[in-house]
Amino acid sequence: MDEKIEKYMAHLQGLVRIPTVSSVNDEHTDWSQFEKLHDYMKETWPLIFEKMELVEIGKASLLFHWKSENPLKAPILLMAHQDVVPAGHIEQWSHGPFSGDFAEGAVWGRGSEDCKSVLSTELDAVEELLEEDFRPSFDMYLSFGHNEEVQCSPDKKGSVLAAKYLKDHGIRPACIFDEGGNVDATREGKLLALIGLAEKAPNEFVLYKDGTGGHASKPGKGAVLGDVARAMSAVESHPMPYRLTPLAKAHLKALSPLKEGKEKEIFSHPKKHWKELTKIAENDRILDALLHTTFAVTMAEGAAQANVLPSHAEATMSVRILQGDTVESVKKYLESIMPCGVQVKVTYGENPRPAGEAEGEIYDLLSDTIHELYGKETIVAPNLMLGGTDSRNYSDVCDHIFRFTGRVKTEKWGEAHQVDEKMPVDQLDKPVIFFKTFLKKYGKLPEKS
Repeated sequence: MDEKIEKYMAHLQGLVRIPTVSSVNDEHTDWSQFEKLHDYMKETWPLIFEKMELVEIGKASLLFHWKSENPLKAPILLMAHQDVVPAGHIEQWSHGPFSGDFAEGAVWGRGSEDCKSVLSTELDAVEELLEEDFRPSFDMYLSFGHNEEVQCSPDKKGSVLAAKYLKDHGIRPACIFDEGGNVDATREGKLLALIGLAEKAPNEFVLYKDGTGGHASKPGKGAVLGDVARAMSAVESHPMPYRLTPLAKAHLKALSPLKEGKEKEIFSHPKKHWKELTKIAENDRILDALLHTTFAVTMAEGAAQANVLPSHAEATMSVRILQGDTVESVKKYLESIMPCGVQVKVTYGENPRPAGEAEGEIYDLLSDTIHELYGKETIVAPNLMLGGTDSRNYSDVCDHIFRFTGRVKTEKWGEAHQVDEKMPVDQLDKPVIFFKTFLKKYGKLPEKS
């Protein structure tokens, strides 16, 4: 194994072996694990802690600042999050979820993909630049949140607090990199670099109905749980209408070279072939989610035991709001299709942030770097993130947020949040090289007058 890849692998293993599981409630979080993680980071990447200023944000978020001796350009910020989701049923894992085992060419464990491999990549890249005595003509920031995986109030959210710190200090990065898009090598014969320029807003809505309850031996015409079930069915039968946003249009056009025949024409001119496109979307979950606000019923609750008619029944939905919709407009839509007097409430709500644009000097620099490192034939596609990231909370301080990691994704990956999450090690050097190259190229850009 290449010496550098072996080093990067060992660094990732060390991070994965520390179970930094976050929780909505701070009192349920084992903060000693975050302390262990910080100690490990300090030991593994000593120059970052020695040369960069560190501000601790909230309970466990970290914000590093590399001060340039002669800052001529706006700063760059690299992001990742330290926390992971729970392992779930441990017996289902082929290797321990926090073992960091190396097997079948990959590091196994929770967070190996989401997103401790991004965390280790960014730390490795910056540590090496410090070792090489790189002298940037811009300030650099590293921001590592501690509770990306959970929804919590703004006063406890690490990314919200870190963004506020930047805003309060008048710091406006030229661009930000965070988890999200990768260089996808799973397509036949072609590489696809997906640059996330926006994300759908994650929300939680509840459908509920109250009643008198009673004994299950006398159900009458039914229970409130049945009415909530009918409301769930109504939601799935009445999805919000499809819309073609500017970002979706740019994404589809960029993907058209990967298509053949009629699909190639549809993706090249999505507005012209709208009916054909929506027909495809009906059987393509990713395309479907790209084109409208989505509802996913994920939890339901009724009585505590079988012989009791519930006096309250509810179903929780994960609602992902597309740019152009709002929390209020989506709530009104749901209320318009509710049967049986079922009501709608928002238990966590936020509106989507504006989408970035696939143009300008910084975007061109990113595209040039990708083509230089991964090949001129690599397709660079602007993308809408369907999941959420911490970076959306930085939209007030930066216009160019790139959800892109430089990682090369293959069929050997173990997907985020799934059992047997894993990260192949054969190309762990690629994202480190990407970040080092981009930062050096940015430093050479002509100074704006």
